[in-house]
Amino acid sequence: MGKTLVIAEKPSVGADIAKALGVSGKQNGYFENTQYIVTWAVGHLIGLKYPEEHNQEYKEWKLEHLPFSFPLSESLKVLPDTASQFKVVKQLINRPDVDLLVNAGDAGREGLLIQEWIYRMAGNRKPIKMLWISSFTEEAVLQAFNGNLKNRSDFMGLLDAAEARAEGDHLLGINYSRLLTLTKAGNGTGLSYGRCQTPLLNLIVQRDDEIAAFKPEPYYNIEITYAQGFKGSLVDPDKKLINFKSKEEATAVLKSLEKQGTVLSCNTERKKKKAPLLYNLAELQKAMGSHYGFSPDQTLQIAQSLYEKHKILSYPRTDSRCLSTDLYHEIEAHLQSCNFGEFAPFVSNLDMASIKPDKSYFNDLKVTDHHALIPTINAKMESIYQTLSDPERKVFDAVLKSFISIFLPEYQYNVTELLVKNAGKCFRSRGTTILQLGYKELLNMEPGTKEKEDATEEQLIPQISEGALIPLADGKLLDKMTKAPSRYTVSSVIDVMEKNNIGTSATRAEIIKKLLNPKRQFVRLEKNKYYATELGREYIKIVPENLKDVKLTERFEENLAKIEAGEISKDVFLQELLSDLKNNITKFSQETENRIVQERAAVGNCPKCGKPVYGNSKAYGCSGYNEGCDFVIWKVISGRPVTEMMAKQLLTRGMTGKTVFKAKSGRTYPGMLYLSPEKKVEIKY
Repeated sequence: MGKTLVIAEKPSVGADIAKALGVSGKQNGYFENTQYIVTWAVGHLIGLKYPEEHNQEYKEWKLEHLPFSFPLSESLKVLPDTASQFKVVKQLINRPDVDLLVNAGDAGREGLLIQEWIYRMAGNRKPIKMLWISSFTEEAVLQAFNGNLKNRSDFMGLLDAAEARAEGDHLLGINYSRLLTLTKAGNGTGLSYGRCQTPLLNLIVQRDDEIAAFKPEPYYNIEITYAQGFKGSLVDPDKKLINFKSKEEATAVLKSLEKQGTVLSCNTERKKKKAPLLYNLAELQKAMGSHYGFSPDQTLQIAQSLYEKHKILSYPRTDSRCLSTDLYHEIEAHLQSCNFGEFAPFVSNLDMASIKPDKSYFNDLKVTDHHALIPTINAKMESIYQTLSDPERKVFDAVLKSFISIFLPEYQYNVTELLVKNAGKCFRSRGTTILQLGYKELLNMEPGTKEKEDATEEQLIPQISEGALIPLADGKLLDKMTKAPSRYTVSSVIDVMEKNNIGTSATRAEIIKKLLNPKRQFVRLEKNKYYATELGREYIKIVPENLKDVKLTERFEENLAKIEAGEISKDVFLQELLSDLKNNITKFSQETENRIVQERAAVGNCPKCGKPVYGNSKAYGCSGYNEGCDFVIWKVISGRPVTEMMAKQLLTRGMTGKTVFKAKSGRTYPGMLYLSPEKKVEIKY
């Protein structure tokens, strides 16, 4: 009987599998013993060709070449950066003493695609079994190899969906990137279309527009303070805070209040909370963005370093927030690896014998390709921890505390709600009394983790019987202003991508990175907030609605699910994409024929003479220049690019929003642009 060749997706996973199978003979790019050979990919070894790789004629971008569509059989190529490892894998696949292959890639659509394209390019004709597991613990690997490997034939629907995703995205990307570049949006700049990145850019542009158009309006709340020191707020019959648009109306209500009110009810409810679910990559990116301003890509790179270099973090590119049940038997070893430094008191006080696999955290049905992020089993973790950089430590601390917290006691507290009637109005007071900190004793050591009831309801509410009279000490009007929608931040952008099904945990950081690409920058990041650039705004203007709609990815994924289920074929899916593509090419060609220079549009009217103001490469200038008007808004002021949106704000409102300027020394300082009485653009610090 010949040998079994096991192909993992990453070198580290290959090493874990080899260890579990007792394969210790290390070779160049693989392990081998008398029964098994264990090798690996390095992520994608095979990719799809660009048009010019099919025909050098396509190196020059021309509308008449579009649309490109190539059969998959002619499109696969070995990626140059990983060609050496592909050569190793190909040689192993074709060794005469190998008679069975085991796909040990990630248990998911993309992992399956990586493996299958390797087999195809290597010319494999040997049978294949599937190691389809969500965690590569020794127990899970041995259990699978002990008669539980799956049949490849069961995954053909998923493979069709995986190839449809790859081919579909490639088809849209190579065609629309060239089409949009060759139309007015490019203006000489190479543009990049992406099924995920373009809808995300559209959301950022829309948010910029909402903020620019927003006009704050005043509103008023009434807050009272009782003689015993706690506060109450005016609410409606549904206990919702009442906002007054009229100050006179709010003042009248405040003046009508009596010196004491009547208690309608006073109820105390005991509550408890378990620790939050474990981190997946998206939640970790949001937390690190919120607490430290780390970009999604920065968090991913740090997590990847903790996983690959330091080997103290589980596989980072995961969507799951739960653990698989096979990990339960290893939990004590994982916890003991964390038994050092400030974490030691929490781990040491755990009764390991009483730890149970709580279904809230151990649930196979909620584990996708990989389980949630947790610390690994590593006897050297304490010494490795001392070598971590500050950013690495911040990320690892968050994961480590999250992991330990699920084994700590629940947070228990009382919530008291008091409703008081005064002058026919209802006032609501709420207060929280902590009974047991539980897991929060550990999690509150992490910045930004204080929860709502801690932050806003720390007042003590005494028990008062229904019908009792309660004296007021004070009442006041709270002057407030409506706020514009918040800009997308390094934290909230991941949240909005999740909600709109844009990308996956594995791809979101790269999607954002492409939008920030300096070569064709659609978005800029400033003070942890995302702004669309002028190029991004002009690009979005000419992209058809159906190609920038956030529903695009959702429909795309729905069709992939139908392909996997056998409801539609991959060919039908791709033909529909190609048909839509041809229609859009025709439409764009007609609209932009013989037009290379972007249409000139006024950004507003001159505040000095009233004539239209137009933009050029250096400034926004008045069209009455030849008639003596000297009004101008330079496109760069004190190191700060002045966007079209900012120019419009100056022309319509006389000022921009707050921004940041840069001195020649490199120091930055906050300020805003405004029009002086002489209609000059100046900086207000």
